[in-house]
Amino acid sequence: MSIFGDFKINNNQLVATETGAQIPLNRDFALDAWRMASFVWVINAVRATRKMRGREPRARISFFPKKPRSYYAIWPVCQLADVKIVDDPAEADIHFYFEDREFLTAPRRAPSQKPTLNIGCFDIRKSVVARTFEEIFGYSLTIDPTTFVGTAVEKSEANGKHDGKKIECPIATPKPGHVYQQVIENTFDGIEHIDIRTPIVGGKTTPYVFLKRRTCELRFTNDNHRVDLAPIEVMLSTDECEKIAAFAQSMRLDFGGLDVLRNRNDGRIYIVDANKTDMGPPSAMRAQDKLTAMRGLAKAFAAMVDEKLKAE
Repeated sequence: MSIFGDFKINNNQLVATETGAQIPLNRDFALDAWRMASFVWVINAVRATRKMRGREPRARISFFPKKPRSYYAIWPVCQLADVKIVDDPAEADIHFYFEDREFLTAPRRAPSQKPTLNIGCFDIRKSVVARTFEEIFGYSLTIDPTTFVGTAVEKSEANGKHDGKKIECPIATPKPGHVYQQVIENTFDGIEHIDIRTPIVGGKTTPYVFLKRRTCELRFTNDNHRVDLAPIEVMLSTDECEKIAAFAQSMRLDFGGLDVLRNRNDGRIYIVDANKTDMGPPSAMRAQDKLTAMRGLAKAFAAMVDEKLKAE
């Protein structure tokens, strides 16, 4: 059975049709769905209030080859930035490449010559992320599993699989379509694993990051038992933010999210994932923090749109 064409139900799992990502249909999913629906209601209320006051959109945007649903981060950002989503590309001032695929052999053709966001971000495979990270930061995440001795992480090249697992190396033959990386000890206390989800707008970092907290058993899943909002300067240095921006620009990522891990053993950060169709805000975050985060992203997005249109 399909749900809006984006998901299908298979063996009590909600499966994303494009990425294959699986979400268990359980009590936690029901709670997340309720939180998501509540936040969408809040955003719609804010948008309705602005319409009643006669507030005009600053720009019109079209998405291709598909339009984001309300559970993607770009949807509330557009609403709060007064950027109207339109179906007809001819009515748009700006286009946005939006597709849940990690790899194309070449960028898709934009609907017109108008400014386009994320058009150059068509390869976000794990190996490409790791290679770009090494080029920018000067140190490596990747290991050779046939020669490395010790524990490593094996994960799929594909985005959104959340199938990482620890293995002992060396191994005789690497699995096709998989990458092999260092185990990053991304805990503050040795117990709770913390991903620093770093939003990107305009190829740069934004004022806030999301601290996605997971138990050891769930560290390679997408199940957060808590998500906190934190000022970026608390978690990342100025130099690190500059290098993250250089990474995003090299990946041609205008809008999206990065998963950044800080290794407590050496103090350095590692970018392990790049997402150009970021879902959000995380459902486990407090409602007020969600609104604060999306308003911060919307402010940065509005500035980027204004700059793109001014340069046209």
